[in-house]
Amino acid sequence: MVSNRSEQTARSATDSLRGLVRKPIGHIRRSHPWLYPSRPALNGQRFRQTMCRSLLQELQPDAVFESGTYRGATTQFLWHVSGSPVYTAEKDPAFARLAARRFRDVPDVSVIRSDSRKALQRLRTTSSFPKSRVFFYLDAHWEQDLPLREEVAIVTGGWTDSLILIDDFKVPDDPGYGFDTYAGTELSIAYLGDAVRDYAIFWPNCPSREETGARRGCVLLAAPALAERTAALGTVRSVLDAVPVGSAGSR
Repeated sequence: MVSNRSEQTARSATDSLRGLVRKPIGHIRRSHPWLYPSRPALNGQRFRQTMCRSLLQELQPDAVFESGTYRGATTQFLWHVSGSPVYTAEKDPAFARLAARRFRDVPDVSVIRSDSRKALQRLRTTSSFPKSRVFFYLDAHWEQDLPLREEVAIVTGGWTDSLILIDDFKVPDDPGYGFDTYAGTELSIAYLGDAVRDYAIFWPNCPSREETGARRGCVLLAAPALAERTAALGTVRSVLDAVPVGSAGSR
């Protein structure tokens, strides 16, 4: 009897201690993000990197916009590959400060400490920011706030001749790709709804089993004027195409 009570007391104390430890972890991570390892660019996915290179080479964007800077690994990749000015929006103050320090000597990279929707709305009315041939990389979905549908609606309604690449997205015919779900809402085409407007929809032309890194899904939205050129690229496929069964990039 005494033994059982002792075990219960010890278990209760352990559970209480775990609860006390868990609470500040999120705060520590946000306040001191440099204590945690950085993720590689584009989740460390080699085909995703190849796909981005082909898209940027085809579009030759006048600017790049990224939502969800985190620690800036993908930001640096987009700037290095595109050779264009990069505007990256980060809502979290600690990560925004970290990215600002990382790119303090890179005038072509602008770190915007802001909600991504507000950043896009400001850029839409900023005369110096191009309103066509912009590459958008959207990765700001985080915790309870889900700005993605609004982000897409702002872009498709305010920019022409542009491409939108969304991370952590459900690839409907390849369950091997991971995707995010928030409060039961999947990041999917059904979720985006009419925010897509008349943009064409493309998927990575690589089976998940041949991808590397985190193997997160993505979707590409192409403005109508770019749809035909985008479809001709070997790194993407339309939903009507079968999932590639051979080497990545083959049809």
